[in-house]
Amino acid sequence: MAIDSMMKMAILCPVSDGQRLLRTLHGLGLVEITDVQERTETASERLTAPEVSTEEIDQVLQKIHLLLGLIDTLAPEKKSFVAGLAPVPLVIEPGELDAIRQTFDLEGYYVRAHELDAAYRHADRRIGEIQNLLKDLEPYESLAIHVGDLAKTRRTRVLFGEMLPAALAAIQTDANAPGTLTVERLYEGQYYREGAPQPPQGTDNPKKPVQVLAAFAVADEQGAREALARHGFSEVSLPDVPGTIRDRIRELRLDQASLEEEVAEIRAGAQELAKHRREILILKAFWDSCKNLALARLKSAQGRWVQVVTGFVREKDAETLKAALTQHEQAELVLERPAPDDVVPISISLSKGVRPVRMLVDLFGLPMYGAFDPSPFLMFGFFLFFGMCFGDVGYGLMLLVISGYIMLRAKAYDGLYNFGKLLLMASIPTIFFGFIFGSCFGDLYKAAYLGEGNPIEKLLSTTTLVDPVENPVVVLLLALLIGVLNQFYAIGLKVYGHVKQGDKATAVYDGVLWLIALPGFILLVCRMFATLPGWLNTLGLVLFGVGALGLILTQGRDVKNPVGRFLTGVLSLYGIVGSYGITAFIGDTMSYCRLLALGLTTSIVAMSFNMIAGMVRESMGVIPFILVLILAHAFNFLISVMGAFVHSMRLILVEFFGRFYEGGAKPFAPLGFDSETAILRRE
Repeated sequence: MAIDSMMKMAILCPVSDGQRLLRTLHGLGLVEITDVQERTETASERLTAPEVSTEEIDQVLQKIHLLLGLIDTLAPEKKSFVAGLAPVPLVIEPGELDAIRQTFDLEGYYVRAHELDAAYRHADRRIGEIQNLLKDLEPYESLAIHVGDLAKTRRTRVLFGEMLPAALAAIQTDANAPGTLTVERLYEGQYYREGAPQPPQGTDNPKKPVQVLAAFAVADEQGAREALARHGFSEVSLPDVPGTIRDRIRELRLDQASLEEEVAEIRAGAQELAKHRREILILKAFWDSCKNLALARLKSAQGRWVQVVTGFVREKDAETLKAALTQHEQAELVLERPAPDDVVPISISLSKGVRPVRMLVDLFGLPMYGAFDPSPFLMFGFFLFFGMCFGDVGYGLMLLVISGYIMLRAKAYDGLYNFGKLLLMASIPTIFFGFIFGSCFGDLYKAAYLGEGNPIEKLLSTTTLVDPVENPVVVLLLALLIGVLNQFYAIGLKVYGHVKQGDKATAVYDGVLWLIALPGFILLVCRMFATLPGWLNTLGLVLFGVGALGLILTQGRDVKNPVGRFLTGVLSLYGIVGSYGITAFIGDTMSYCRLLALGLTTSIVAMSFNMIAGMVRESMGVIPFILVLILAHAFNFLISVMGAFVHSMRLILVEFFGRFYEGGAKPFAPLGFDSETAILRRE
């Protein structure tokens, strides 16, 4: 349960056996290949990289990507609840890959997909064009006038536009307007002449423009336009269409309907292709693997007779590698320990009980080689924080059931399975603190909701130690105490890490001295709020004095100037320079107040929903009461579990890891078929 010991590897073999050697390493999946040129400075003088082309592989992958792109666009996969939580890799059964490679007609399906893709793109583009035309035409759909007729008159001008009803009435009596100007209202896009049946009458909105036609003699065009402008006439340029706009819209809608039928047929074809989604995804994983193998060959180097492959292998896999290389009689394997300045990839082996919290470490970054894996050291703190933030018996049981379901459905997917297991483990402290805080769906267990003497009320009355709602100060002090202890724990891990690396001086200067000074500082602060026994006062002064003096003398040890060294030590004690300080300790400790805040939020929101549901029961009955409870508590469960997870993770990644942990190492990535998207199940 630690960072795996790694070995540097170099394999020498005849050039003629180089490709077969890489295929062997690819099949093993135990070796990460590194660039020979980067590893050995003199390699470029005597060795050259082999010529590798991935053109054929890229052509196959291009066909597969077109197939998958068409399927994902027109026949998207309906994912299960578990698969929707996070991407899950494709698990390929033994022998399935070979069978698909031999029987699946990729070229035939590609030709069909190419035809469907071209037809879909054409139809989709045409539908888009039609929709844009309709968007321009639909505002004038009711206009029954032939648009072309408006431009055919020689001695007159006819304009279509809009103006307010009051302006329309005013322009009729404008003495300054040319005598040839006439402006008529259009009702529903139609012009009603004198003597014809009257248009439908209604109340116009005085602030909404109405459609009008304005006509005038060509000789009076300037005066007519000036009169129209005075009365707020806004000319509208009508689309250039043959006949009426209504007829053109009807034609476009018929064309759109025909194209949509064509798209429906294309979707049906894509649905047929989607039946082979698994086979296509397996082929994609295979050809991606082939490309990785080809690119790995670029990292090797060769001379006239010899090819060199370098990389890393876990020490526990070294014997397996040696055994596999026996089939290459002329290959020579050289193993050695990594040098201190080598960039070593990190592989971590964890027991099943610790494995779920690995995701928290991955979020921050893997530990450097030679350090220690913090996974087992953060478990207790994370679950303690989560339980205090989310403490509720009812919600804990809900989390237990949901996480168990996720684990049951995700057995084949390690990442998602471990996430479900992490939630399952987190449900235990949630239930525990629910009993301690006396919370089960808030206060739903009380007599007002479930009646006098119900068994849940009796049980919680015997287990409740403190109610955060009634006694928040007690829980706040508990949260602060947890924060102080967790800070000391983190500093202790810093000491452990430096001792493990053989740097005992740094362990004392940057760790032990803080563990002496900070308890003394806490005792001095407590004197301001409470009366302490004399011996505690003396102890506080001694601890803080010894620790502070040691820190002042050692925190500036890298500064050559004595005065600068002393000032650096003083400033680091406060926290202005250096990796820690009293202000950082106070700030980090106060961050643990969120344990109280999140716990109160969960309880108070649940109690508020219970009150609302109680009022619903009084006015509407039992069934609406139950429905409100289900919906409300489901909502509170979701937001509270996310809050508890995020804030607990923050206390780990910021306030805890920030004291001792440095991530950023590169994960061990052995050459092989397995990837994040596909896993080949080994026989």
